[in-house]
Amino acid sequence: MNQVFEALKYVIAALVDAPQKIAVERIETPKTDIFTISVAPEEMGRLVGRNGRTAEGIRDVLGAIGATMGKEVILDVIEARAAPPPRPAAKPHRASRGRRRARSRPRRPNSHAG
Repeated sequence: MNQVFEALKYVIAALVDAPQKIAVERIETPKTDIFTISVAPEEMGRLVGRNGRTAEGIRDVLGAIGATMGKEVILDVIEARAAPPPRPAAKPHRASRGRRRARSRPRRPNSHAG
């Protein structure tokens, strides 16, 4: 496993209450490692810190480890979103319900026209 990835998991586990709620996605290229951390809303404050200082510190540590390996490390922290609720079943279109009923009264002329 990658040293940067192991260090990131260690730091996250130390910072948050429920590390199992945090998902880390890694994209590796020969010169760059990109990590995207998906965080539950209740854990976001602990991981990002005041004015982003904690996240910036994590980026510095990971960047130093990556530099020893000759790689650039990019870290993105995003808030996990709940899955959207399922959509209700679509109603059939009005035309498919059958014939329209005839109006019982004729329309009145528009009395507000100027």
